[in-house]
Amino acid sequence: MRDKIQTQNMKSRLFFLFFALLATQTLFSQIMTPADDAAIRKVTEQLTEKYNLSADQAKQVYQIQQRKNRNLTEIAVLQQSNQAQYQAKVRNIQEGTLANIRRVLSSKEQVDVFQQTQAEVRGLRSAKRKEMTAQGASKEAVEAAVLAIYAE
Repeated sequence: MRDKIQTQNMKSRLFFLFFALLATQTLFSQIMTPADDAAIRKVTEQLTEKYNLSADQAKQVYQIQQRKNRNLTEIAVLQQSNQAQYQAKVRNIQEGTLANIRRVLSSKEQVDVFQQTQAEVRGLRSAKRKEMTAQGASKEAVEAAVLAIYAE
């Protein structure tokens, strides 16, 4: 009798888990629109060309871009309600995306292009920070402008 109850309990849990996974998949598929997918594919194509990625690397970069898009979509509500938290999360998403792309790159040439791009971004960010600070811009405005300078 006890085994029957445990078996039924396990079946109930498995059914609930399956339902939860299905609901999650449905939710995420609704979040990403065809326009989002087209934009992600375009960015992936640009990065494939820029870094001369293999088919496997391009697939990984596509998945990284999907994750980045999903994460940015999830935090979009913070942009109006809590700007500081939004900026911190955007910074984390950018850093995580860059780290993941860097892990995908395997040849010396790919890594060199990546490092050159990031050096250029750091220079542009530094110049923008100095310019806006000299103009007396608020800390939030400076952060927003610096975060807008981003390249993968």
